[in-house]
Amino acid sequence: MPNQGHILSTFDETLRQLRETTITMGAGTQRNIQNAVRGLLERNKELCNTAIADDDDEDRLEVEIDRLGMSIITKFRPLASDLRLVIASMKIASHLERISDQAVSVAKRSRKLIKNAEIPETRNIEGLYNVSASMLADAMTAYTDTDTQLALQVIEREKELKKCHKSTTRHFSSSLEGESEQYRDYLDLVFICRWLERVGDLATNIAEDVIFEETSTDIRHGGELPAELQD
Repeated sequence: MPNQGHILSTFDETLRQLRETTITMGAGTQRNIQNAVRGLLERNKELCNTAIADDDDEDRLEVEIDRLGMSIITKFRPLASDLRLVIASMKIASHLERISDQAVSVAKRSRKLIKNAEIPETRNIEGLYNVSASMLADAMTAYTDTDTQLALQVIEREKELKKCHKSTTRHFSSSLEGESEQYRDYLDLVFICRWLERVGDLATNIAEDVIFEETSTDIRHGGELPAELQD
């Protein structure tokens, strides 16, 4: 029996480490996308470089989360809610790594843009960034606090995200129809809009994983919400 107590203590500590590492990865990912966008808006190459360099940290954390998750599954064979936590954390780590990749794409394209004459309309991306960044922040808060209601709010903001992406992209696309000397710059801004929208899409995926973790219900691809989350 003493050994059982030791095993349970180790199990609880490893679960705690898994959750905390995922939360740390989420904070880093949010910082990377923020630095990438600030680099563009403030025309700051160093912020862009920081976002690119710090992606290596997110890659390492994803590997560590996968290692911890597999260790828990093979050593402790968790059941029910503990197993869902492990699965959700590993999936969320994958989403976060992909978000950090979007930050790298934004940062690299931003470095190109700030070499050229400034386009005043560039600040139009702020609205789209604010929507996607707030969705990501709320999704990670929902994971940290196991808050399914907040996760559901993130999912419900997907329509707002799509609407904001469409209107922002339309503005830049209209400039492509003329004979602007900065044609390529406007095209780069269209790509940046797409990557920011993808950040919001992946934040939605994180929110869906939180709901799975807490309710055991898979709501991806139109799956029905659990009864406790329905109006």
